Amino acid sequence: MILHDFLPSGNGYKIRLLCACLGLNVTLKEYDITKGETHTESFLAINPNGKIPVLELDNGQCLSESNAILLYLTEQNHLTQQHQSALLPADPILKARVYQWLFWEQYSHEPNIASPRFWLTHNAMTDLKKRMLPDRIQQGHVALKRMDDTLAQHTFLVGDAMTLADICLFPYTHVAEEGGAYQLSEYPNIQRWIKQIKTLDWFIPITQG
Repeated sequence: MILHDFLPSGNGYKIRLLCACLGLNVTLKEYDITKGETHTESFLAINPNGKIPVLELDNGQCLSESNAILLYLTEQNHLTQQHQSALLPADPILKARVYQWLFWEQYSHEPNIASPRFWLTHNAMTDLKKRMLPDRIQQGHVALKRMDDTLAQHTFLVGDAMTLADICLFPYTHVAEEGGAYQLSEYPNIQRWIKQIKTLDWFIPITQG
């Protein structure tokens, strides 16, 4: 498989982190999104949205949207291993709770945590974004508090076993301080969770392909 990616991207890091967890081999092909490299004719041929990540499968088919890729790889792992991985629980309620976090991440977390980070660290601020920034930061704190409150009650986001929800939420959360919009010291349960994930034997940093 080939992962078309931009290393600083949390959305791409989700895929690399899951592949490390599952022991899947993936070849990294990097693009610099700040230079428009995902808007070339060749890239648009694999993803008309012009965004990373894109996972190119062995048969040449391409998948986009990070959380869809997470679900595909996890479900395929279930089939090939012939057992139900803890990453996507068999119990319908627990599985639905994993899905809840994945959907929530794209709607309530990523826009408010990832966007300010990118704007502030990649010199991408415009007058419109300056006006949007305070509300994004406020909503980002709401998102971080929800996570912190959940992690005060459980080791991981869905109970006491790590699931796809944790792999989905970890990437942008653990770098939320970049750019200066957030201080994770305000969220001790998130800090504990981050440290715990970093101790896992398969863990790779965001800078590693």
